[in-house]
Amino acid sequence: MDRFVRFLRRQIDIDLELHSQARSDEEAGNATHRCLIGPLRGFRECELKSRLLAQHDRCGTGGGPCDTLGTSYPPEDERGCLTRALLGLPYADRPGYAPRWRP
Repeated sequence: MDRFVRFLRRQIDIDLELHSQARSDEEAGNATHRCLIGPLRGFRECELKSRLLAQHDRCGTGGGPCDTLGTSYPPEDERGCLTRALLGLPYADRPGYAPRWRP
């Protein structure tokens, strides 16, 4: 598994932890700030990102859906395909995000 995919999976895990904490705080009445999206929507967005990443996991290796369509990046490009590169955009401000991963 390449560095970009590991980075994306870790960011989704971090998001899940943050949404879980927000949900616990909300249920306990200890919410110190109001998020624009509720924890349940946050969980659904993490599920969406995880499923997209799983479907495009092999892109750029010759065995992914974007390889079949001829729209994947070359094997040396960690992004794999445009879908994976776009999944990384929300995390562009987080430590570990490499500028070369931008779509």
